[in-house]
Amino acid sequence: MPGLQAWKTAEAVRHALSVVLALVATHGISRAEGLEFRGAGFLTLAAGKVMSGTHDPSTDQGWQCPCFVADYAQAGIYESGAWRVGPVSKLGLQGSASIEDGRYAITGQVVSRGARDGRVNLEWLYATAQLGQHLGQDWTLQLGRKRLPLFLSSEVQDVGFSLPWIHLPPQMYGWEAVNFNGISLQARGSWGAWQSEVQLFGGNERLRDSGIPQLSNGKGTRTDVRWTDIRGGVFKLSNDWFEARVMLLNSGASQRNVSAGEAAFSASTPQRIRGLSLSADNGSWFGRAELVHINRRADYGVDQANLFAVGRRLGPWQAVISYSHFRQRLNADLRALGDGEEQHASTAIALKYELNGSSAVKLQFDRWHDRTTPTISVPYGNANLASVAYELVF
Repeated sequence: MPGLQAWKTAEAVRHALSVVLALVATHGISRAEGLEFRGAGFLTLAAGKVMSGTHDPSTDQGWQCPCFVADYAQAGIYESGAWRVGPVSKLGLQGSASIEDGRYAITGQVVSRGARDGRVNLEWLYATAQLGQHLGQDWTLQLGRKRLPLFLSSEVQDVGFSLPWIHLPPQMYGWEAVNFNGISLQARGSWGAWQSEVQLFGGNERLRDSGIPQLSNGKGTRTDVRWTDIRGGVFKLSNDWFEARVMLLNSGASQRNVSAGEAAFSASTPQRIRGLSLSADNGSWFGRAELVHINRRADYGVDQANLFAVGRRLGPWQAVISYSHFRQRLNADLRALGDGEEQHASTAIALKYELNGSSAVKLQFDRWHDRTTPTISVPYGNANLASVAYELVF
């Protein structure tokens, strides 16, 4: 029920606030015997409503459709009916402790999400060592739990104030795992007016209750996901106004449908993810193009997604229009069985007004167009979404 959902989200926010208040003593900067503490937080309070749409009722899977999927990874789905505040609302706190002027540090981040009924989850916990300059590069080593660098905005995708949208375009920013446990080595340098960054990373991830499988398995079902032997790299080249980024990731992938009684994970199959992004920003105009190709042919097939966006700043105002598209191509075995292939696109127009340097209000309209073949049971259809948000960093 919408009223119950709003109440549960308010309770979640209050619960998360209690966690923040317990830790906010570290907010800002404090020093004690050479140990330096820093703290920061972020808040997105968003409400959205599916204004209209069409769908096939046989694919609802327990969702009240027409639906709009705003966040695949967290099952942040706007269902039809009243205004809903849960799908992308979140509250987070990040803190770090460092010594030797930041050369060595430990960083942690907790986030409470409306899409997860306000549960407070540990998103990041990693140690950093600045290794100094070697071979003309500044080297940094990180070890622990941190964000998978799959996309251009992966590092800041939870910090709504830093983005022009209320929710990132879901066709691009939607995958089953967003964090990993492992190691990362970064090298930063410059070539004249150009800055370069190379990041190598590796590790594993085991995720309880992934959001994406709920679309096909049913609302409230639980599917666990495991990525093994993650290994990859990111290369970035930028100047004052332009950045190009290439990402490569290989791993094994498996899952288990806990709601269906599966106790063991399925056999691991290889996946290869390749990403390319280009972005430009001259202070007034900004734009980006992102493309990703995910090869899981040994499991089911190939996923492809792209995103194109252009925006304009004028004083405290910022406007952006974007288009994102997703298409799945099944392997020969599944095509022979007559399985359907998922395909959809969304167009978004967002307006942001900065109240000050740390808070903003936003208005966004999205149109979801479903091109999925009718034999696949996912609750998409066509949907038009209106959403508003207040966002804060502190």
